[in-house]
Amino acid sequence: MQRERYIRLAEEILKYFKCERCAECCRTLPISLDWEDIERLYKLEGERFLDKLDENVIENCLKTPCPYLREKKCLIYDKRPLVCRVFPFEFAYPFPSIRCCPMGKKISAELGKVKRELRVGMKEVEREEHQKMIQRTIEAYDRFGDFMFGEGGGMKCEVTIVSLDLLEAFLKRLRSR
Repeated sequence: MQRERYIRLAEEILKYFKCERCAECCRTLPISLDWEDIERLYKLEGERFLDKLDENVIENCLKTPCPYLREKKCLIYDKRPLVCRVFPFEFAYPFPSIRCCPMGKKISAELGKVKRELRVGMKEVEREEHQKMIQRTIEAYDRFGDFMFGEGGGMKCEVTIVSLDLLEAFLKRLRSR
């Protein structure tokens, strides 16, 4: 239920931002597939689709870099996986977050303004609880960081942790512009 809410919010928020098409996510991050993605891509390509799956991971992921990427252009843009449609938003392990790509930085900066405005009205007890939640989330990302995203070049494990309530407030603000 929370995952679906997060996805809906991410899709709505993304209507207000433009991807710079750097394709860093397509070149460096694992693209996990849900069953709908697999079914859709298998219908599109048949048995050839199976050659595009990464055999070295437990989850169903496309090979990295994405086999559907050609010169910073997605060959299946209208049929791309859910994880691509909501990027730079992620819902993993189960912490909603925003990746630190060019568009993600813009979203995080705007989100930060809303967050600061909301925190002004927070009671001290709420602030302390909020800080503890952020610290637990960061610690969890630190434990999974190398496993989830690998080491070396490309996009690092830089994320902005967000709550669903904050995203709701952010979307409301975007709609009122």
